[in-house]
Amino acid sequence: MGHHHRRASLERARVSQAERAGAMRARLIDATIECVAELGYGRMSTNDIVRSARVSRGALAHHFPTKADLVSAAAQRLLERRVEDFRDRFTAMAPDRRTPAEALSVLWSFYDDTGGLVLLELMVAARHNRELAEVMAPVPERIAEVSADVFAEFFPELAGRPFLGEALRAVHALFSGLALNALPDGDRSGRGAEVRAFLKIIVSAMPQIVAFDPA
Repeated sequence: MGHHHRRASLERARVSQAERAGAMRARLIDATIECVAELGYGRMSTNDIVRSARVSRGALAHHFPTKADLVSAAAQRLLERRVEDFRDRFTAMAPDRRTPAEALSVLWSFYDDTGGLVLLELMVAARHNRELAEVMAPVPERIAEVSADVFAEFFPELAGRPFLGEALRAVHALFSGLALNALPDGDRSGRGAEVRAFLKIIVSAMPQIVAFDPA
C-alpha cells in the first residue's frame, strides 16, 4: 500500500513539474510575441523578454538556450493559434456561410492582427539575420500546409485538387504583400477593401476553379 502511495505521489510531482515547465515556456513565448510587436525584432533583446515575462535570465536560458530557439517557438505558437482560431471561427459560422471565399476572408483577418504582423516582422528581419533566416525559412511553406489541411477539412470537394496547395501559396503571398504595404501608412482598412475585391473575383470564378483539371 505504501509503495503504491509513493508511486502515485511521484507521478503527481512529475505531472506538476511538467505543468510548471509548460506554463513557464508559454509565458516566455507570449512575452516574446509582445516584445516583437512593440519593439520590432531588431530592437528586442532577451532583457526585454525577461522583464516582460517577469522571470529570471536563468529561467529563460533553461527553457530557451538561444534567441533563435525562443523565436522559433514563438513562430510555431503563432501558427498553432492561427489553425485553432480558424477552426473555431469557421465552425461557429452558419453552414450556408462556410464558403471558400469566406474562409479566405478569415485568413486575411489573421494578417490584420498583432500575431500576423509579428510573423511579417520576423520574415522581413530574417533577410539580414542568418540565424533568424534559418528559423523562419520553413514558415511560409508551413502556413500553406496548414491552410491546405484546414481547407481540405471544411471543403472535401477541394481536397483532391492538385492546384489547392499552389493556390493557397499564391493567396498567402498576396495577403503578405498587402499587409506589408499597409505598414508604413497604417491604411489597414484600405487593404481590406482590396482583399474584398479579390474575394469577389474568387467567388465568381469558384465554379471554374473547382472544375479545373490541369491534365
